Amino acid sequence: QIWRDEGHFQEIDGHNIFVHASGTPKYEGHGVLLTHGYPGSSIDWKNVVPRVALHTRIVISDFLGFGQSDKPTDGTFESHYSMFKQADRAVAVAESEGLKEVVLCIHDMGQTVGAEIMARHEEGKLPFKIKHAIILNGSTLVDMVNFMPMQKDMLAAPDTILDKDIPDDQWLDLLNVGFSKEHQANDGLIEVMIAQINEHHGSRLMPRLMRYQNERKENLDRWIGGLTKLSAPTSIFWGQQDPNAAEAMADRLKKLNPAADLHKWPDVSHWPSIEVPERVAKAIIERL
Repeated sequence: QIWRDEGHFQEIDGHNIFVHASGTPKYEGHGVLLTHGYPGSSIDWKNVVPRVALHTRIVISDFLGFGQSDKPTDGTFESHYSMFKQADRAVAVAESEGLKEVVLCIHDMGQTVGAEIMARHEEGKLPFKIKHAIILNGSTLVDMVNFMPMQKDMLAAPDTILDKDIPDDQWLDLLNVGFSKEHQANDGLIEVMIAQINEHHGSRLMPRLMRYQNERKENLDRWIGGLTKLSAPTSIFWGQQDPNAAEAMADRLKKLNPAADLHKWPDVSHWPSIEVPERVAKAIIERL
């Protein structure tokens, strides 16, 4: 509730998008733009944001279909939830918050949204400049991904909206496996994450939202290029215990962009912003 009260809603394309923005710009237009993953939301960053906000403006929104943002059930994946559409909205949020030069920090599904934003940067199609990109765990390199059983089931299901919510215990299994042995999630944290999924009956949308994995396959070359051909400096921080986004993905990104600095965290899994928020905040602050 505190996180929600600190944020506001912005109407984009006729939909209400939840935006959390805080901090004073280091200089006019300066700031940090964050993205979140599937099935997470902006609140995954709640322990990173206040640390960074002491130094500059920091902005994150819930993607359409996630967290507190609208979760329309009409249309198709392509009409509402495509990574291209999500990138459009993230850029619109950044522009509305006055960001002109950003440190872009991207995670999981949001890594792919970030890859599209990075590709547009090189095409000269952004209203802001990327000063530095920070890539966290994510499976944009979908040809190397290890899907969990629940993810496989969702991808195999028809593109329909479920008629009832997915039981919480199924989310428990999927979410818990993504935390490291050293940084296990407590019950309260998992309850908050599931509550964000269930807001506006969002779990009924999850099989449709999972189609982003197919879109990754269709646009793999473009998004690999986005992650590895950015003209701005790039840093990679990777939790080595991630069951989905294998460590080899980080090595491949480094090979494709030798100039990138690669940092591996052996005691971290899939959720760096939750497991080690102080480290993630430090990484961002050092690159402001």
